[in-house]
Amino acid sequence: MTNGVLPAGLLSSDTPLNLYDIEMCVTNLREVPDDLDSKWLLGSCIVIEHSKLQSVPASLLRIMPSYLSVMGNPISSLPPEIFEIEGMTDLGIGDTNIRELPYNVTQLSSTLTTIYMSDTNISYFWPWIEELIVRQPILAGGSVYCTDLERIANGSADSFSALPSPDYSVELMDLANAAAAGGSTWSVVDCSPPVNGITGPLYPLADEDRHYALNYPD
Repeated sequence: MTNGVLPAGLLSSDTPLNLYDIEMCVTNLREVPDDLDSKWLLGSCIVIEHSKLQSVPASLLRIMPSYLSVMGNPISSLPPEIFEIEGMTDLGIGDTNIRELPYNVTQLSSTLTTIYMSDTNISYFWPWIEELIVRQPILAGGSVYCTDLERIANGSADSFSALPSPDYSVELMDLANAAAAGGSTWSVVDCSPPVNGITGPLYPLADEDRHYALNYPD
């Protein structure tokens, strides 16, 4: 994309009435217009993976997407509003530079069920997450938190790597819950390796390369 911005064809004020699914992967997109929510349809499925976004644009959130994935972007922090979008069911934030989820999520979306946060440096959770984990396990394979959890369970560590804090989620940061045998944490956090297209990024890039990449003779 020229200069890392969306082409004019995607910024028309006359968006097709059925264009509710906008997906892009492995691009140089680094920003979107502040008025994008006046051009794209409310409730759209938006996938912008492995691109150059350094933050989550407010205009994307105002679209109130039903499905949002920004996996693989160099994003280092998330606004609390991303977890408060009514109508959104799935949120992909894995393989980004985030180290924590926002502290002040006060109105967790009642429709949000699935968070894809694999391969992140997240090592602890805030109490608001406990309302979410009763809906469906968090997909966190490859995260620092899952590495800690596995070490505690197999006895190679006796604490999480994050410094203890009374502000953390009791359910997810209590060592007793992390025990391998019957620990409740294991039923609400999925630490299995992410599978592209299922529990990881939407686009199965590795599979695509295996099947369709050019092969040159030796």
